[in-house]
Amino acid sequence: MGFRVMFPVAAALFLAGCATGTAQESRHDPGKYHHTETGFQNPPGSLKREIEPARFFRFVSRRLTEEFDTSTIPPNHVVPYEDAKAQLAATPNPRMTWINHATFLITLGGVNVLTDPFFSERASPVAFAGPKRYVPPGLKIGDLPPIDVILISHNHYDSYDIPSLQTLAARKRDTLVLVPLGLGELTRRAGLANVKEVDWYDETTVGGVTLTSTPAIHWSRRTLGDTNESLWNGFMIEGAGRKIWFVGDTGFGPVFEKEVAPRVGPADIALVPIGAFLPRDFMRPMHTNPAEALRLAKIIGARTAVPMHWGTLPLGEDTPKDGLAAFAAANEKSVAKRVMRIGETVDLNSL
Repeated sequence: MGFRVMFPVAAALFLAGCATGTAQESRHDPGKYHHTETGFQNPPGSLKREIEPARFFRFVSRRLTEEFDTSTIPPNHVVPYEDAKAQLAATPNPRMTWINHATFLITLGGVNVLTDPFFSERASPVAFAGPKRYVPPGLKIGDLPPIDVILISHNHYDSYDIPSLQTLAARKRDTLVLVPLGLGELTRRAGLANVKEVDWYDETTVGGVTLTSTPAIHWSRRTLGDTNESLWNGFMIEGAGRKIWFVGDTGFGPVFEKEVAPRVGPADIALVPIGAFLPRDFMRPMHTNPAEALRLAKIIGARTAVPMHWGTLPLGEDTPKDGLAAFAAANEKSVAKRVMRIGETVDLNSL
């Protein structure tokens, strides 16, 4: 297929793929500020997404036509595959592995939690177009221990990867999957039988680990006609004497200091999104920059901030080195920064 013909098709798919959702099934609760009659909205005080269509298409065209420059990958960004497997086997519980992007394997006590599993080559509904990964995941699905809980933050293709969910379902169909409101049926169709839809601040306990859905400032769309019909969120993960905040995809806003921190904080560790923050006029309402991400860790009272949502996919105009440099330059008193390598496993007692 020639580029002139392929580009409009790929652009349309990219628009669907980078945006998220499945149809909402009458979950409207007029007593909750983030519920609307047609879906969901961000907390009060959040920046609004007001993107000029021509500006959006210029951004998309660059994502589809630019060649990836390998010099933008930081040195030693990925643990060699055999070393990553050995690290996982040798590291005592409680432990955490950064597999890539927003995918972490977190083991607390006897519970294995997997966040936003993304193992595909592209964050896209098709194999021939859309953001293609820089580097392979640090571990393969077959390397993972039996997963007890899968956490999904929202339905964009880089966080809600159906091929990965299908493979996980083939390994263990009854794994509990916590998804935002509106994503239950699509997740069941991926083969996972034990699916629970959660609203902000809903709590679920599995084997002594408590998982609490937390607000985020983002949006959802998976096709061109389902904008914001499913919710978006993060999760507070608490167990084995540790409290980890998986922030999810988010912009910065007053909800975190006014509401989230008083209700679910403090945390020991914050997994904060630092990638896809440029161009700022385009990304600011939905993605924190690295300094804002570190600020979220401070607000929640975390001792340690671990960056995520970077170094895996070309989702913005920032490169992996850009995000890493900006995170290194940011500073919040009393918050330590711990940059993990893709595939690295850490003993949570060391953080």
